[in-house]
Amino acid sequence: MVKLLGPVKAATTVMCEEEQPTVSVIAPLQAKLLDHLKAASEDLTLITEMKETMKRELEQRYVDVQQVLHKASALDPRFKKLPFLREEERDATFQCLIQDGLQRLDQKDDTVTQDEETPPACGQATNEPQVEITEEHVPPSKKLKTLEALFGDVLYTVDPNQMIKTSRDLAQAEVVKYRETASLNLAGNVLEWWKTHQSEFPVLADLAKEYLCIPSTSVPSERVFSTAGDLVRSERSALSPEHVDQLIFLKKNLSKKNTESLSLL
Repeated sequence: MVKLLGPVKAATTVMCEEEQPTVSVIAPLQAKLLDHLKAASEDLTLITEMKETMKRELEQRYVDVQQVLHKASALDPRFKKLPFLREEERDATFQCLIQDGLQRLDQKDDTVTQDEETPPACGQATNEPQVEITEEHVPPSKKLKTLEALFGDVLYTVDPNQMIKTSRDLAQAEVVKYRETASLNLAGNVLEWWKTHQSEFPVLADLAKEYLCIPSTSVPSERVFSTAGDLVRSERSALSPEHVDQLIFLKKNLSKKNTESLSLL
């Protein structure tokens, strides 16, 4: 019985984390538990029945959000190898991330275009000189485009192998580089990793901000009730409600490091 429920307890402890995003851990944990709940020949009848019931219930969870969970795991540098999925499922997950990245890039391009095309408000003065475009006066950008049209196929100002022409090429190259990057160790901080690599993977970093989150859970509020139960006992029944609130607040918000600092004062 202990052997059966041990991994379940460990999974529950992991999902109770409050300081790091845990949605990316759901899919790997589910796959790990389903593998753990496979029937074994040496299992007792009771254990076999428990495994079957638990596995059946677990398989019915998260069916409607599997794709979202896989994307979150792919954006977690600890699980980006997606070892719990088949090869074709891994590729499909990263293709979905590429599509999401393209939408983000297109939205940014549309925003920039709208800002450039928005005329000044009626009656608003502009400091930019008005230049009349004639055949004798062609803006440098148009001249450059004209030269590229004439000589672009034979002359290059940059290495053509380093040119990324489309948003899809940009997103595809970023995903390939991300998949080749070394994974973060399991004890590492996911948010700190993305903060460090944000400039290296700007498109995926934006997606990480969307997908890496902490699912809603009642665990923190239940912990508060447990803390209150530890504080308010028969030996401390004379505590006023105000003092109980203050003690609970200090217990939940005063870190061990701060407590040690106060003890030195």
